[in-house]
Amino acid sequence: MNQRKYLIGDVASLMGMSRDTIRHYEKRGLLTAQKAENGYRYYTETDLSRLLGILYQRKMDIGLNDLAALWNAQDSSDSNEQLNRIISQRLAEEEAAIEEHKRTIARLKLTKNDCENMQKYADQIFLCSIPDSYLIETDLAFQDGLEQWFQYAKEYNGLDTMYLFDEFQLQTTSPEMPLADSLHIAAGKNALSASQPAAQKDTLCLDYQRSSLLLHKDMAEYTDYSLPTDIPCTDPSRQYLSVFYTSQDRIPPVHVVRNMIAYAQKNGLHHGSQLFSTFLMQGIRGQKQCYYMQLYLAVSDS
Repeated sequence: MNQRKYLIGDVASLMGMSRDTIRHYEKRGLLTAQKAENGYRYYTETDLSRLLGILYQRKMDIGLNDLAALWNAQDSSDSNEQLNRIISQRLAEEEAAIEEHKRTIARLKLTKNDCENMQKYADQIFLCSIPDSYLIETDLAFQDGLEQWFQYAKEYNGLDTMYLFDEFQLQTTSPEMPLADSLHIAAGKNALSASQPAAQKDTLCLDYQRSSLLLHKDMAEYTDYSLPTDIPCTDPSRQYLSVFYTSQDRIPPVHVVRNMIAYAQKNGLHHGSQLFSTFLMQGIRGQKQCYYMQLYLAVSDS
């Protein structure tokens, strides 16, 4: 049966592809044009059927090298077996890409939520709980927290969504006196700074305790980290006063803590001595690099 003949322009129009792509496929050995008596090069229905299969396989993102091997008539191997092997590899690659895409969407949503909360609660103190989270690491030294974060993030996909929490104990140098407007970090094995004005008698002290790495429970599915069955978790029933602020370091500013204490007293809440600080992200504010921070002060009904 005589087959219809198609010029390169006809094929390009019919298949919705450029002439250059068709010529490139010829150079790669995927197509072979025939020459008519008048010198015009043409393709047959068999060539179009072949091209249809090639285009479909390209839509599966099968590379040109693999396609050339599949359509090599000189190769004695079964192209169906080759195609099955290639598709199995492509499936694994696409599934891995989907998982990474899911992680990217999760990161975007998590950061968007942080951004929106910082805008919504700017300059406000509000009651909340620490997000329901797994405690991936606890009892870290202040300087080790960031290093451990990077170590986990490098080793496990998705653990870059962890939050670094610093825990402090509130103390006053003179319990009988009102809290003052200055701060020092109490001396000890985890001391960050032991300096304070010698004449200051009623200083509010933030006694650094430890740092922890927290992973929100709803983010766990986007990691390849195997959670231990006995991993500790935060207590979602515990109440905290919280506030967002910016700072050029990780140590909470005393005036922010004092405002939280005053808010608790004004609203009939008993504040405990436990304070958590976490930075949500870093950025630029007022032409300076800064941390975008969130504080949690433990409270209970009086």
